[in-house]
Amino acid sequence: MEEWTFICPTKIYFKNDGLKDIGNIIKDNNYSKIFLIYGKDSFIKSGNYNTVTTSLKENKIEFKEASGVGANPDISFVREVSKTVKEYNPDLILACGGGSVIDAAKSIAHAYYYDKDPLDFNKKIAIPTKSLPLGVVLTLSASGSEMSNSCVISDRENNFKGGFNHYTNYPTFALLDPTLTYSVSPFQTACGLVDILSHSFERYFCTSQKFELSDYLALSVIKQIIELSPTVMNNPNDYEARRTMMLCGSFSHNGWTGFGKTTKMHCHGIEHTLSGHHPEIAHGEGLRFLLAEFIKVNYDLLKDKIAKFGKFVFDENDPSMVYNRLEKYFSTLPLRHSMRECGISESEENELLLRLKLN
Repeated sequence: MEEWTFICPTKIYFKNDGLKDIGNIIKDNNYSKIFLIYGKDSFIKSGNYNTVTTSLKENKIEFKEASGVGANPDISFVREVSKTVKEYNPDLILACGGGSVIDAAKSIAHAYYYDKDPLDFNKKIAIPTKSLPLGVVLTLSASGSEMSNSCVISDRENNFKGGFNHYTNYPTFALLDPTLTYSVSPFQTACGLVDILSHSFERYFCTSQKFELSDYLALSVIKQIIELSPTVMNNPNDYEARRTMMLCGSFSHNGWTGFGKTTKMHCHGIEHTLSGHHPEIAHGEGLRFLLAEFIKVNYDLLKDKIAKFGKFVFDENDPSMVYNRLEKYFSTLPLRHSMRECGISESEENELLLRLKLN
């Protein structure tokens, strides 16, 4: 029998119109001096910045801030902001945004107690021992970083992108309010759908026992994402669709869909190579190029699991049709169909796709 340990300590506050209560949430968790991190102009233009800072002031929460986190967050931002955070000495970091903002905040939280380069953790040449507490206000459903032990950071100067898993990456708490995702663009919504699906897809296709509860949890997330996709894409303000997408995002990457299994995110590792060299490619779009191809190249090895996947998700009895069914789903999303459409050379594309083959 294998041995394993499971930890998922993040406290979830699911509150509609909950942004105005963030100061009270922070105070109830016994924090009084925070460092606020967010993305770019959209957080201010949406009015969310004003709502957050008003709530902080009303609850007498002292704060300092930094903005400008972009997609595929770069270590240069982390290094620069970490200097300010160490000088300010907060008792909590508050990340307001999606996965990029949250992961940048995680890296900064680790850097607070680390005298060397925080990229060492992503390069797996060091292991964190302590981290500043992290709170999250989630504004984009995709990465699941609000409830995961993962932190992914890029080093664009050296074409590096890598993640590491550790219990210190878990946020202390996360505020989930589906209405905050209404303004997310169709492209980013589509990227989020693929990312959420992929977290359970990759866990499902890892080695399973004969009776594996988490396989059905993973398949349920995948099926739910595919079913809600037309609604969330065609009616972005549909509360029920946004709510379920948000819950799927957290559930898909908090460990439950791989609970009891030894898992490895094979496609994610290849996508990190892709967007590490081409940071203009969004993570979710990069995964879109890989997931159906993974089924194609590993069909003989994974035929039984592919058959179960097809029956449960698509009610498809012919496992040889699963690739087509999954590719057809991806084609309904406003994403490019292949790496070649992104300007990637044929040789580079082929090299990455060859890595999908399991030994």
